[in-house]
Order: sequence, then structure tokens, then C-alpha cells
Amino acid sequence: MGKHRVKLPVGNQTQRLQQQLNSRRDEGAMRRLEQAERSQDQQQNVEEPAITGMFSRQQNTFDEPHTNSIQLPGLEDDADDEEEDKIQTLETFVREEPDEIDEMVWESNKRYRQRAREFNWNLLLGILHPVYMDQKIRTKNWCSDNSYDNFSGPCKCLKESKSWRFVDLVDIRAQRRIKLDFCSCTPDAVRLLQLGYLAGSPVKPQTAFSAPLLIFHNSLWNHCHVGALPFTLALTQFLEPRSQRLKVRGRKHARDLRKPFTAAVDLYRRLEEISDSTIYSVLQFTTQQVLAYVSCPACFGPQPLDTSVYPDTTCDRLVHRHHSKASRNHKHLRTPRIFLKESEVEKVKCKIRQKEMEDSTPEQADRCTESHKAADDKRNESTWKGCDDTGLMGCCCRHDAAIYLANIHKSGEQRCFPLAIIQKLLSAIEPDQNGGILYDIGCSLDKFINLRKLLTEDRSRIKFGTSVFHAYAHDWTCQLDYHSRYNEAWGLSDGEGLERTWSSLSPLISLLRYATRNHRFGSISHHLAHHNKRGILQLAYWIRQKYIKAVQQHQETQSKLSNLLSKRNPHSPSGRNYTRSFFRRQWSAQRAFQSNHSDVEVVRMKKLVAMYQRENVQELWDSIEAESEQLKEDIEQLSGDNMPAGNVQERKLRLLLWSVKSDLFVEAAHLKAERQPLVDTRRNGSRLGTKMKEKVFKAINARRPAVVKLITEYNQQYSEYKSKFPDQNQSRIRDDDLLSYERLSTMPLEDAFWNDGLFYHSDAPWAVDPDVREGINCVLILDRINEEFELIAQEMVRAMAWAIGLYKAMMNNITYLEGRISTLADDTNAVGIEEDLVDQLQLSNMTRLNKARIIKGELMDRLKEHAALVEGWLEDFLWLSQRCQRIEHQSFITHWTELLIRIEQDQIGNSINEYNIDEALEDLVLEEVVDNGEEVDDGLIETDQVGGEDNMLAGGLNTVGVGAS
Repeated sequence: MGKHRVKLPVGNQTQRLQQQLNSRRDEGAMRRLEQAERSQDQQQNVEEPAITGMFSRQQNTFDEPHTNSIQLPGLEDDADDEEEDKIQTLETFVREEPDEIDEMVWESNKRYRQRAREFNWNLLLGILHPVYMDQKIRTKNWCSDNSYDNFSGPCKCLKESKSWRFVDLVDIRAQRRIKLDFCSCTPDAVRLLQLGYLAGSPVKPQTAFSAPLLIFHNSLWNHCHVGALPFTLALTQFLEPRSQRLKVRGRKHARDLRKPFTAAVDLYRRLEEISDSTIYSVLQFTTQQVLAYVSCPACFGPQPLDTSVYPDTTCDRLVHRHHSKASRNHKHLRTPRIFLKESEVEKVKCKIRQKEMEDSTPEQADRCTESHKAADDKRNESTWKGCDDTGLMGCCCRHDAAIYLANIHKSGEQRCFPLAIIQKLLSAIEPDQNGGILYDIGCSLDKFINLRKLLTEDRSRIKFGTSVFHAYAHDWTCQLDYHSRYNEAWGLSDGEGLERTWSSLSPLISLLRYATRNHRFGSISHHLAHHNKRGILQLAYWIRQKYIKAVQQHQETQSKLSNLLSKRNPHSPSGRNYTRSFFRRQWSAQRAFQSNHSDVEVVRMKKLVAMYQRENVQELWDSIEAESEQLKEDIEQLSGDNMPAGNVQERKLRLLLWSVKSDLFVEAAHLKAERQPLVDTRRNGSRLGTKMKEKVFKAINARRPAVVKLITEYNQQYSEYKSKFPDQNQSRIRDDDLLSYERLSTMPLEDAFWNDGLFYHSDAPWAVDPDVREGINCVLILDRINEEFELIAQEMVRAMAWAIGLYKAMMNNITYLEGRISTLADDTNAVGIEEDLVDQLQLSNMTRLNKARIIKGELMDRLKEHAALVEGWLEDFLWLSQRCQRIEHQSFITHWTELLIRIEQDQIGNSINEYNIDEALEDLVLEEVVDNGEEVDDGLIETDQVGGEDNMLAGGLNTVGVGAS
């Protein structure tokens, strides 16, 4: 067989370019090596000349003698045919594994290249940012007709300093490869930006992307988190038929634009961040004013007159892991503004250690912390393997706006993270402003702070509570002190704001798990900035919906309370009806009783439940009489003399009923959490989508069998208790208190049904009378609703005061800069003018006049955005001011009206509408034709829960028609 020629692979384009760059160095090394070998051979030849000459003159005796005979074709000597007939096998080369030194060299070179690239980008940013702001003003954020004009000034450099290069320019409308001229006096990236394009690399860029394309991608990413690879592939497929194919050098297929596009996106985001920081400096924002601007003006705006009821924040953790070996780089870690620095967290951790060393008082075991799985660091050690970042700890306001985040690095939910965030938040707000913190284990954190004497200067300013949905993880005694529905100043806050924020971050989890740490931080920060901005735009609508919901709940609760107040009070010696003051006294008595109800008693009750459950199965085992006797002795010992009078059977049934009811509360909380996405869509107007709704329905139906089983067990236990002890006060519970799945799924977690007072063996009215328990619950809910009204009034005042103050601040700066520009334009007076804050801005290669013009233009753009925001708030705030506003706050309404008149006079906002369209008509026409299931009603949800998954599909087809999401 003939020999096979095999062409070895030469690597991808990146490897080939690297080989070309290193070819000269490799050739020089090879020449030096060959020269050394030749020198060594020559030295050996000099030492043994005789031997060499002898062998050179020796005749090979095995050579065949030369003959002139010519053989016939085909009859040649075939002595070598056997060698040729042997099967030629392809040799495989085993890849040599690199040793430690090779890996160290490779890692060092990689670190050097990345650090050099980072240095070049940082150097370029300082030069590029002033040009970016200038181009943004000239082209009206690349919206005017001159967006693609050439704004480069005349160049007087010599011809030798100029060069040209082909560059791929990618726009939202076309892509093309053109020949561009460059000069050493202007960086290449600046030259491209003057044409309306951002470079894809800091040095000698080969690709650039237009600013309109990056602006479009930014909006698209904010709403659907499209990745760079699918976006560039779709962009290439869209642009090639309309322009030209950008081919790989020497090939026919299209280029891969992912890497340069990712670099251009990062550059665009960093330029926007620097612009924001520049405006904050010009307006001289404090930390609280920055939080009001980027997070929530209703919480961080100017303080109202009355702060007896204060806003609250929510702390929580998100498991958002990052693999340590994924996309490793050697760049310096950039911490966005919303993230706490690692040094801040480490400082708090050291403070905790110092306090623990000073006071060696052992920390008592906290049952709430043990029952809360997220507080146990050991539970996630298996999932942390191979990860460097294991989660996020964050806080948000009651309007679901993210405030601060802390990155959890190779650990669990330690106390240093929420404490660092709280300390950062308290240092940012006004020193006399109070705040409430709802945390899943807020009770444990509050006790720890008191035990270790932490935050001593600010301890009186903060109050801790537990979120509503995590109440099942806390015992009843803890809920009396920390539950947001049973304590003052919380309003109707549920403490689940961060859960909704984490839900918006869920699409990024898989994308960022293998990204670099800088990309992970930057993407999370960028998404939350958009999340907060959207929340500010919908703030007035959000507050209005909260008010409407509070009014509805007030009417329902007031109706229940009115029915109770019309009933005769059987516990009153004079035979009077129930009163509010009676319910409040009973609530105080219940709290006093519970405060004296020790944890030892709770443990004893749970042990009794376990004993009774074991006793129920002993009749199935006739052979274990000794176990039965031991059980009886244990029950008598645990019952003791402290239990109220009554037979053992009654206490047994009561405790078994209490146990199954506790399990039911856990399932009710889970069911409420499953339904929460549907509630959120109706509250904030966001779209959940047909597929997501089907997933929610599927999760609800999957939980249904376990819930139904517990409901059946509860009804059996309750019926047995009622039939055996009809004369007990507890048996006066109405027949409609028998549970059903439909009733449980709609029952709020703060319903009087979940009051555990009945099962703590007290004969007080609050423990034995269901009407008293319902009355207590109604009074508490009405108190929280009144607090909610007060909070809404304060939030509206803060938001309006912030809007008025920000508008005035920007207008004053614009007026000042107009005068400054006029003064600087006069060359005779410009020399003697003192520098101001704008002159001190780090805008390289810009004159004082150009700085003033750029800052004025940027302020004008932001003023227009702010005016549009105020106009968007107009209708909802005017509606609220007529229904929920205190008399002393009427001046804000007057200032608000004046601001709207001024905006209309200045024609800054978007108040001019030349024509209107009939949106209702279009919606009516399209409602039955292309309905995609977004507007599913509550009736369908209830049908799905009752009928199961099959009923859900049938009901979906009958209700929403055939559509796709």
C-alpha cells in the first residue's frame, strides 16, 4: 500500500495569530540551538581526525557492483517489494502533559496579557468618556439625523504619522468592512467614537459597533437577558442579506462577533456609570440622595414632618453560586456601587469576633435559627464544592427596590453579612431617621445584637421583625414579639420584597455561573439598576394599588368586627356586647400568658404529642405490654400537676389536634408562596406568561395531595374531639370551621384560625372562645391597616418632595452653567475667573468652556427624563392626595401643582399630544383572536386548583382560547 499523507491541524485563528507573533522568537531560539550543536560537532571532529578520515575513505563492501544490464519492464528486481507491501499504519502521538513549570509560565503569561488589557481599557476610558458625553449631546443620544456624521476635527499631523486599516463596522441597519484613516494624535477608539461606533478592543480595534445598536441591546437585555452569542448570531443573520458578509480572513464563512461585542457592551455600560457618577458630583448628592435617585425616592426622599411610623427594609439571601474555575481571570475585582466591598464585610466580622472575646457569655441555642434551614451553614457544603461565590445577601425597601448587596464568598448565611448591610444603610440615611428590618430570622439577629452589644449607637433607631411567609419557622412565643402582623409600626408589609427581587434575577443564574466574577457583579448590578428604575416609574401606581388593597381589607375586616360587636359577650358579668377595648385587653392577657409560657413547656407538649402518637399504634402490637406500661408512666410524668384539671383523654385529643394544625400551617405557608407570583402580576401589572402560569398551577396541584391528607386528618381529629367532649368550651367551634382545600387556599396566614392559644391549656376567653380570637385578629389587622395608611401618606410626601427638590436643583445648575458659558465665551474675562466644581471634573483634554457645555447638555437630558417621570406620577398622586393625605401636608400638594405648571410652561416634558389613538378599540378587536393567556382571570386559577391539572388544561382552552406565549 502507498503512504498516507496526513495534514496535522494548525489550530484556530487565535492560535495561528499567536504562532505568527512567536515565530521570530522561536526561529532565533532554533538557530542558536543549531549553532551550539554545530560547534560541538566541530570540536569532536578536531579531537579525532584520523578516525573520521578512515571512515570517510572506507569502501562499503556490501554495495552491489555497477552493471549496465537493462531488465525488461516489469521484471525488475523485486527484493524491496516486501517492504512496500507492508501495511502502513498511522502513528499516533501521545500528548505530553505539561509539567508544573509549564503551567506556571502559561499562567504568568495569561495574567500579564489580561492585566495589560485591563490597563489599556482603563487608560482608554479616561480619554473616551469626555468624547462620549460630547457625542451624546451633539447627536441627542444618537437619535438625530447627524448620528453617523464624522465629528473628527481637522488633523495637521504629517503624512508619516497617519495610517489606514480595514475595520468592520456593525450597525443596527447594516454591517460593512471599510478602510479607515487613523492618526497617532487621536486614539483609534476615539476616532471610531467620533463616527458613532464603540471599539471592540482597546488597541488597534478591528471591529466596532454603533451606539444605536448598543442602546437597543441594552434595552433588550434589561427585559429578556439575551446572551451575547444568540444576539450576535441573530444580528448576523439579519444583516447579511441587507448588506454584506464579514468574512474571516482567508475563509468564506462569517466572523464570530461575540467577543468584540461583549467588550463593546462592557465599555458602553462603564461609560454610562461614569456619566452617572459625574452628575452626582455636579449636583453634590449625599449618599441618601443617591439612594433616592437610584433606589426609591419614597423611602429615601426628604423626611416628612411625622416619623412615628417609619419605613421598613427586608433582608434575605439568594443562592447564586459561581464556579471558581469558570472563566478565570486575573483582573482586579471591580465592586459596583450597590455591592458592599469585601473589606466592609471583613471589618464587621472582626468586630463580632472582638465582642465575642470580650464577653464570653455562651450563646443559647435558638430554636428559630435551627428550624430555619438557610441559617445552617453546613447544609450547603456539598453544593459549595468547586464554587468561590456561594450566594448573595441583600436588602430592599418595602417597594421592592434593591438597596445594597453583599457577596457571600465560600461560606453560608453568616451574621456578618446582614450586620454589614444594616451598618451601611444606617450610615447612609439621616441620623434621626428610624427604620424597621424584616428578616427571616430577625428574632435571632436581634437577640445576638443585644447579647454582643453591637450597633450600640444606632440600636434605638432599628426594630426587627420576621417576614409573614417564614412565620412557620418560628414558634408562637417568637411570633408574638416579632411577627409583623402582631406588632406595631409594620403596616401591611409582608417582608417578601427580596423574594420578588430574587425572582427577577433568576434568569441570570445559569448565565453567570460560568462567567467571570467581574461580569457576574456587573450584570447583577446592571439588572438591579433597571429593576429599580422601572420601580421608580411605577412608584405612584404601586402606592395607589397598596392603598386600594388596604381599603378593601379594611372594609372586609370592619365588616367582621361589626358582626362581632353586635354579639353578646358571654364573658361579661353585665351581659354587654363585645367591645374593642375588651378584645385589646384579651390580647394583652394573651401576650402576658405567652411570655410566661417557657420553652420547656413547649418541648414537653411536643413530647406528649409524640407519646400519644406512639400510644395510638400500641393496640396493633399486643406483644409489647412493657412498652405500653412505660408509655403510661412517661405520660403521667410529663403531664404533671401544672396542667389544668380534666381527664387525660381530653388533653390527648387536644394536643393531637394542635400537632396536625401546626403541620397544616406549614403547608398553608408553602401554598401561599406558590401563589405569590400570580398575586404579584395583578399588583404591579407585570406579565407572567402562559408557560410560567402553567408552572405555577402545576406546582400548586403537586402540593395538593399532601394538603388534602392533612386536612382530612385535621377534620377527623376535630370531629372526634367535638363528639367526645361536647361540653368543653373549645367544642363551641362552629361547624363551618371544618376545613376544606378551597377554604385553606384562600385563608390568609394572619387568620384567627391559626391562633395557637386554644392548645396551650388556658381557660381564658382568648384561648377558648373563637369569637374572641377573631375579634383580636380584627383589631390587630385594623391597627396595621391604619399604619399602612400613615405609611402611604409619608411615602407620597417623600416622593413628591424628592421630585420637587431634584427639579429645582437641576434647573438651578442649568441656569448657573448658562451664565458660566457666557462668561467663559468672552476671552477677555476667562483668564481671571476662578475654578468651580465643574472645572475640577476629570474630563481630559477639554477646556473649561466645553466642560460647562457638556454638563449643561447632560443635565438638560436628565431634566427631560425627570419631567416625564413627574407627568407619569401625576394622575395617581392627585388621586391619592384626595383620599390619603394629612392636613399638614397640603403644602406639598400646592408645590406639586406648581411644579406641573412649570413643566408645562417650559415644555420640558412629554405633555404635548397632537393626536390620540383608540387603544380600547384595538384591544377589543384582538382580545378573542390572538389572546396568549396573559390576562387569565382569578376564576381560572380557582378552577385549576379544584379540578387539578386536567381541569386546568380544559379550563384554559375554554377561557383563553388557543394561543402561544
